This record gives sequence, C-alpha cells and structure tokens, in this order.
Amino acid sequence: MDVGKAKSEVPSFGGYNHDKIVPGFAVVLGNRINNGDFFYGYEASASITLNGEFDECAGFIPAPALCKQSANVRVVGVVGQQMGDYDVYGKLGYGAVFGDFAVSPFSVDSGNVKGLTVGLGASRQLNDTTKLFGEVLYDAYRNSGGQPAGYHSTYNSVNLRIGVMRSF
Repeated sequence: MDVGKAKSEVPSFGGYNHDKIVPGFAVVLGNRINNGDFFYGYEASASITLNGEFDECAGFIPAPALCKQSANVRVVGVVGQQMGDYDVYGKLGYGAVFGDFAVSPFSVDSGNVKGLTVGLGASRQLNDTTKLFGEVLYDAYRNSGGQPAGYHSTYNSVNLRIGVMRSF
C-alpha cells in the first residue's frame, strides 16, 4: 500500500500549484547483500496511482502543472543495519512521475518529470522469508525534459508505504 501527499508547482507562473492526496499500491523488486549486521542493495519500484486526478485540473486549467498522476517509478540504493528482528534503512536514488500535464487552458498531454528520491524505513522479520515493512519516501523532481510543450513544473511528494516483503 502506498499513499502520498503530492504537489505539482509552476514557479514561473506565480508559484501556482496543484496538490492531492494520492493513494495507490506499489510493487518493489530488489536485492540485499548482508555483511554481518550491515546490509546494502538496490531496489526498483513502481507505485501505481488510484484516483490520481488533481481536482484543480477538471475543466479550465490555469497553469502547466501535473493534472493526473498515473505512476511513480523509482530506482534506489539501500543501506541499513539489522537490529535483532528489525532492519532500519535509508534509500537514495532517482525517480520519475508519469501522468497528464496541462498544455493549454482546456487540454492535457502525457509526460513525466524526474529527479531525486530519498527514504527512511524499518522492517520486522515475521518468519524466515517474510518481513513487514513501513517507510517514508520523499520525491523532489525537477528535470522537466519529459514534460509536453516545453513546460517546467516541479513535483514534490511525501509517501508512506506499508507492506510485506518476501525473499526468494
């Protein structure tokens, strides 16, 4: 399960912004290498958004910001410490949000914005192959090369992700 508070802003348009609570679900694949109580690794994840339409984008759209979020994709490195049945870890990497962006007052076009993602989390061992985890992820996306019509909006989000981790 993944839920976030997302904000798309257009600094050159007087700081106009759209924001929304964005619920969804995530699929995470990765690898962790243990070295004593220390571990490191990498992950790739895709958060698929449910009801990602920003309210301000219905009808007249006054600024070139994100109007509908479809997915948030991340690739991160993970570093952590095992403490008994618990793991505490940090993440740092690159991500991109995909969706529809305003291109004129009454129309949108598909695009993306990319940038930095960081996170902190903890997990608890339930059995030999299963862990319960919770983490907070922060996205600060500024790379606007994928936005339609040459617009330059930014995207920030804080996500809470809770789930089950299985090792294979």
